[in-house]
Amino acid sequence: MGTTLWVLSKNEMTDGDDWDHSAMFRALEKLDFICEDLGLASLSSFVDWTDFEINMSEEEDELLVEENLKSETSWFDPAEALSIMRALYERLANDRLECENLFEADQKYLAEELIEELSDCITKIENIGSKGDLFHFCAVM
Repeated sequence: MGTTLWVLSKNEMTDGDDWDHSAMFRALEKLDFICEDLGLASLSSFVDWTDFEINMSEEEDELLVEENLKSETSWFDPAEALSIMRALYERLANDRLECENLFEADQKYLAEELIEELSDCITKIENIGSKGDLFHFCAVM
């Protein structure tokens, strides 16, 4: 079992995501370096760890878990993330070697998945923004 990222909207947060963005999660730290190089906010600043932390806890009371999720989760304006996502997509889609270098030698195959995941995230974040909703990347395992 591995950790991944889901794109969630505030109004539909219990719906989950139909796509695991595991390559994006694995490359997150290195993607943040690219963001810094581009003069942009870090991609990881849009990741919310509340769900992950609750799942790692011993808490079994479902009502308390749901209450904690609603009260502790951070949400973000999609417009803030879209410029970052588009810049990352543009840079990595046009430089496959740089994209491959985000991964260990035995994981270079994830480069193609990362490009697809970035594209998927852009589409989902645009959709959330068009509804006037907030979003985050939810870290889940």
